[in-house]
Amino acid sequence: MKDFLNAVSLLPKDVENMLCAINNDFKCKVNEIRFRSNKPVTLNTKEGVFYCTKNGRVTVNFNDDLYFVDNKKLQEIVFSLSRRSIHTYQDMLAKGYLPLKNGCKAGVAGSAVIKDGAVYSISSFSGVNIRISRDFIGCSKDLIKAVGEKCTSFLIIGQPLSGKTTLLRDLCRTYAGENAFEPQKVVIVDERDEIASKSFGGGVDVGVHTDVLSLFPKEVGIDIALRTLSPDVIVLDEIGLDDEVNAMLSGMNSGVKFVATAHGNSLDEVLLRPNIKKLIDARVFNKVVVLKGKGAPTEIQEVIEI
Repeated sequence: MKDFLNAVSLLPKDVENMLCAINNDFKCKVNEIRFRSNKPVTLNTKEGVFYCTKNGRVTVNFNDDLYFVDNKKLQEIVFSLSRRSIHTYQDMLAKGYLPLKNGCKAGVAGSAVIKDGAVYSISSFSGVNIRISRDFIGCSKDLIKAVGEKCTSFLIIGQPLSGKTTLLRDLCRTYAGENAFEPQKVVIVDERDEIASKSFGGGVDVGVHTDVLSLFPKEVGIDIALRTLSPDVIVLDEIGLDDEVNAMLSGMNSGVKFVATAHGNSLDEVLLRPNIKKLIDARVFNKVVVLKGKGAPTEIQEVIEI
């Protein structure tokens, strides 16, 4: 339940109070809270989509008692989630998100503000999706059995909400924890502050032998890690852009292992993305782990040898 409370703690007080009134057992099931302009608040769970009433009841029925978010309230929600300083988070908003507490994240929809041919920020906000990050201690046990007790380079493929980031956190605790049989020096390049969440309140346990490079672009973080932090393992979330892939290719023969994630349903699907195919063809990874999906977060569907 504390993960739910972390996720809503930066919302305007009236919205936070309404959500905190939800039944505690139900709070533990929610993985997304969605706000859309002139539409009711919706709560996504593995069982389906639910609405929230003005007094914090949960229902599947669409009725007049639901908590609707008008456009003014939506702008207030974004302002509140940005710690009342949208300018400070402008670069992140340009990428469509705001970091919350303990690895939670808010996706933000709206109109792009273009400057010099690139997205400078977002205005006229039309939707916010809060994704609730949960920590499952020991969830990487089966994964480590599948890839081997000794750390190797591998890619985790999964749909959104399939548990990729949750697995990365627990892998770091296992490889770099105080009870590890052969502790590894791990560096997390945490571009969106989702894995370790060290920059914006609290942070999560990622192992005593782990260093975190928060908010660094992946390609910059990889270079810093290789030059200055002497890692055994570099951990990355959601890879695929040109610069970060080239940085991984440059670092593959430096004696460092890479553990990374990518969005997808299967290896065949991600191989259609040229940059991921480049990494696979270059043997940056020894194995590929495919996760089952949203209904079974962190569960493994198959492990493929490269």
